[in-house]
Amino acid sequence: MKAVIWRALMAIGMKFHHFANPKPPRPNFKIVVPSRLSPRGGTFKLVFYVPETYLSAPEGYRFPVVVNFHGGGFTLGTGTDDARWAATVISQVDAVFVSVEYRLAPEYPFSVGVEDGTDALMYLASHADELRLDPHRMALSGFSAGGNFAFTVPLMLRDLQDDAGRRTLREPNLNHAPPSSRPSSSHLTPHAGLSAGPSAASSTLSPPRPGLTNAMSSSSILKLSDLEPTALEIEQQVPDLTLKAIISFYPPTDFRQTRDEKRATNPAPEKNLPPMLTNLFDESYMHPPDMPDMSDPYLSPAAATDAQLAAAYPDEIILYTCEYDMLNAEGVAFGERLKSPAVGKTVHGGLVKAVPHAFDKKPNPIAFPKSADRCYSEACMQLKRVFGGRASVEERTQLDRSKDVERFDEEQLRQEGEEEGLVSGERENSRRWREAPRISVDGPPPPSDVQ
Repeated sequence: MKAVIWRALMAIGMKFHHFANPKPPRPNFKIVVPSRLSPRGGTFKLVFYVPETYLSAPEGYRFPVVVNFHGGGFTLGTGTDDARWAATVISQVDAVFVSVEYRLAPEYPFSVGVEDGTDALMYLASHADELRLDPHRMALSGFSAGGNFAFTVPLMLRDLQDDAGRRTLREPNLNHAPPSSRPSSSHLTPHAGLSAGPSAASSTLSPPRPGLTNAMSSSSILKLSDLEPTALEIEQQVPDLTLKAIISFYPPTDFRQTRDEKRATNPAPEKNLPPMLTNLFDESYMHPPDMPDMSDPYLSPAAATDAQLAAAYPDEIILYTCEYDMLNAEGVAFGERLKSPAVGKTVHGGLVKAVPHAFDKKPNPIAFPKSADRCYSEACMQLKRVFGGRASVEERTQLDRSKDVERFDEEQLRQEGEEEGLVSGERENSRRWREAPRISVDGPPPPSDVQ
């Protein structure tokens, strides 16, 4: 009952969050996916946001894809919560954005969410051709609890690829799905530029297979039977795919620490999430209390060995933590470990100073924080580079205009900046000019910044 109440409150907060201009897009379509990893069976949904070039691209072109996991303590939230992040990805990276509407605790405690995330990744790779996706240009992203999934899903996927025996692909068992998780009709407004008929009501998406047109209309949800069976469905075979990056915003990475220990690391303890909320999260997801092993890497990625992390993760990690957050210390420690010689990853992002947990999700109906907008944009510039595009140092550090950031890759950025002719002094002078209020330099003053 507590979870239901908090879900309703979060839904109200997200409505305010999405009300501010520019308003985020609505999803283009959804797909119902069966669970193959969870012994409980059932289904969950994938929520698609596609770029305007999705239908006009050449026939053989395949889009990079960002698979996202929303936040909410494993207990709250929906697949549309990160619509602003989705909007930035589809517009700046020209990638397809897929939000996983994983099943929530306490109805589905650990490790169902991780299993749903891994199922989603394999499903998308298996049906990449039909969905116009490039299975070798995939990235994972997530916020808070979803940021944990961005780090735990690759560990489960790697175990499946290595046939480690911890999880087994099986035929879907849809009989165990409760009514709330069954496919249901939902009105989805097509994205601008995706109309294929005289009106929005008759608009459809048209992936390569003509037979999908009706199934992907704005008034229905695409079901498994609408896509051709692949080796995943026929032979329970793990598909070939390549993760190019992980983007994780303020994630929990180590449940071996108690909440009291985590709280003590916050220099502004009054900004911590309240115990009544974090207790709900922990009691819901880690249930029953004596069952989950807090050292299980599927729960605490920081508990994985260096060899496991090196093998499971892509070379590029983009990680943001918040100074006034009980999860900051463990997040920074994890980032430093990932870039150590023992693991050998390149870690971008960093510690954002003077912001609390979920600083980008404020229920402000007036304006979306400029600092959050710049954080999203610089993360997308890293994605653009990883997917084969170009992005300057200035584009990849634009959050510096709004907030101080202790970056994991400061030395690398300095070297690249010097190569681009942007020495550190010039970068700092540029940042100060942009932040200076009401100063005219051969023109009108710079616009004020919404922090």
